Amino acid sequence: MRKLAFLFVAILAMASPGTGNCGPVLNEVMADPARDWDGDGAYDFKNDEFVEIVNAGSAAVDLTGYYLGDEAGNFVYGFTGSLVAGGVRVVLGSDAVVWESANGQSTTGLRLGNDGDTVTLWQVVEGTNVLVDSYTYTTVEAEDDRSSGRSPDGSSSWALFDALNPYSGSTPPLGNGLAPTPGGPNLGGPPPTATEMTTWGRVKDLYAGP
Repeated sequence: MRKLAFLFVAILAMASPGTGNCGPVLNEVMADPARDWDGDGAYDFKNDEFVEIVNAGSAAVDLTGYYLGDEAGNFVYGFTGSLVAGGVRVVLGSDAVVWESANGQSTTGLRLGNDGDTVTLWQVVEGTNVLVDSYTYTTVEAEDDRSSGRSPDGSSSWALFDALNPYSGSTPPLGNGLAPTPGGPNLGGPPPTATEMTTWGRVKDLYAGP
């Protein structure tokens, strides 16, 4: 029983990553593309979806044994190769179709629902499927050509990349006015802290004794 409790805690810790996470995590998700994101010259709602992962650790990681999954945990894409520290890997719907076909599955792509859904990242460890990370997005996030991404890369904060379809609502994640960035850095970040110009004399006065 204690072993099961430990495994559950470990999975929760892995599924709640921050900037200090030591491996790959989900980094950006687009569920409802409205243009040709995979660059094949034609728009296709299934092929042009994408999910991006980032290596949030400080060393390269072997991606063998990592998989993208749908809300039910069914694998839709298996990774290969390695990913350098801070590096990103984009998986398009068309990539998932190729992988599914090669593995005898129905070619349904990434299976990202347009009414809100959950995308998952798994690692198979000694025959056991371990949930590494997951992200649940809302209907607002799944509107045409909007993506949701960690801001900045690998952090615990998510933003809505809405330059191609602006979002004026107040429900998080808020729009950052930037375009989706598959394969590039998520540069949104939190709003800058307000600053005020001052003189050295005023600064010294703040710390002067009575």
